[in-house]
Amino acid sequence: MIDEDYLNQKLEWITYRIKKLDQIEGKLVEMRHLAEYARDYKLSGKQSEGINVKLHKLHQEVIELDERSKTFWLENQ
Repeated sequence: MIDEDYLNQKLEWITYRIKKLDQIEGKLVEMRHLAEYARDYKLSGKQSEGINVKLHKLHQEVIELDERSKTFWLENQ
């Protein structure tokens, strides 16, 4: 017999995880657009540095969202 509370917790976690994965996808799309822009246009050193800073920030946000949404389930077991 499967515990109904267990299944409800699992459903809650899956819903949360999907929401975070959607946010991650948005950030990855933004990163791709920045990289394509840098590839397609001749940028000054300052412009390139600015894009690199934005890419690094987005990368850190992706890692944080991924880590937080993975551990949500572990905290509710």
